[in-house]
Amino acid sequence: MSVTIILSGVTSPHRLVESVKIAYGFSGVKVDLFIVVRASGMASQSGVPEAYRIALKHGKSLVVLPTAREVLEHFKFDEILLLVPGTTSGRRLDDIEFKDAKYALVIAGDEHAKGDIPADPVGIPELPADAPPQAVIAVALYSMTKRISIRNA
Repeated sequence: MSVTIILSGVTSPHRLVESVKIAYGFSGVKVDLFIVVRASGMASQSGVPEAYRIALKHGKSLVVLPTAREVLEHFKFDEILLLVPGTTSGRRLDDIEFKDAKYALVIAGDEHAKGDIPADPVGIPELPADAPPQAVIAVALYSMTKRISIRNA
C-alpha cells in the first residue's frame, strides 16, 4: 500500500511543518510522499523550507505545487480520499477496507481548500469540524493502521 498526503490551501507555517512532522514521523502506516498545494503567505515563505528540512531528515520527499490540477497531471492514484473532520453522514474512514493500492489523502489547510482536488469525501466524525490538518493526519493514519492490523490478524 502506498500513501500520499496532500495538504491543500495551507497558510500557516506551523500547520504545514507540524503536518509534515506527523506524516513522516508516524510509526504505523508509512507515508511515501507529502504534497503541498497552494501554500500561501507565511506557509510558503517560512513553512515550506522548514518542511523540506523535516522531509530530508526522514529521507523522504516534499513536493510543492501551485495548483491542484498539477497534482492530477503528475501523479496517479488508485483512490483519492478527501478527509472531512466532523462529518457524520456518508462514508467514514473507519469503514474503508484498505487494499494494496495507491491512496492519496487530501486534507484542507483551510476551509476554502475542500473543493480543490476531486476526491471522495470521507468523514472523521470523532474530530471537530474545525480540527487542524495535523490532527486530521494523525487520526487518519492511526485509523488506517488499526484497520490494516485487524485485517491482517
